[in-house]
Amino acid sequence: MSLQDDLTSGYYATTARRGHAPSRDHYEACAAQLRRRLQRFFPADLTTPCIDLACGCGELLYLLERHGFSNTCGVDLCAEELDNAKRFVKSELILDDVVAFLRRRPDASAGFITALNLLEHLKKDALRDLLVEARRVLRPGGTLVAMVPNALSPFGASTRYWDLTHERAFVPNNFHQLAALAGFSSRVDFRECGPEPHGIKSGVRYLLWQALRGAVAGWYLIETASTRGGIYTMDMLVRLHKD
Repeated sequence: MSLQDDLTSGYYATTARRGHAPSRDHYEACAAQLRRRLQRFFPADLTTPCIDLACGCGELLYLLERHGFSNTCGVDLCAEELDNAKRFVKSELILDDVVAFLRRRPDASAGFITALNLLEHLKKDALRDLLVEARRVLRPGGTLVAMVPNALSPFGASTRYWDLTHERAFVPNNFHQLAALAGFSSRVDFRECGPEPHGIKSGVRYLLWQALRGAVAGWYLIETASTRGGIYTMDMLVRLHKD
């Protein structure tokens, strides 16, 4: 096995364990943070079939269940992460490669696919294959939401190189290219993963971040006469649409 394979199949032991606690409090805290970032992207219909690619220990699945979604599924290559997920979620959990999993799914069988902290791990051909298959599996009107390292951030390299299995960081233009390549709509939505005000401390962090991002935007304007899309956090969210 390659280093990439060893780290992926043993991801909990080598990486995820340090940020994971097998407790209800951990899942509630993660759900609260994910809700602030992702809830605006959720489908309105709670019966929508949802697939979480590289679901890890199931924190997003936990949120989807708490939100009321009744048809959820997660897939991951790390058995130990799925064992942890089974303790806290009721979703169907599948041990598999994400592209191989998608290839076995029927056409138009899902309405919402998530890929948080996944796409940066893939080689370019696998990235293309995943998006092509995800589009096929999505219903018309369905969406794919991903979170990826953002190369536009002045500190994007810290996320790009945080994990030995990361292959790349992205800029927004990459997803316009990928959307066209995979047959998604030309409409591509982006969102920063910055501080969300939900208390005094987070409110202060939010205000300070707005000042910092203004400085970054000014830097880009001075050098390139463009804000480059205005997404400057170390991670960014992207949403692709199937017409």
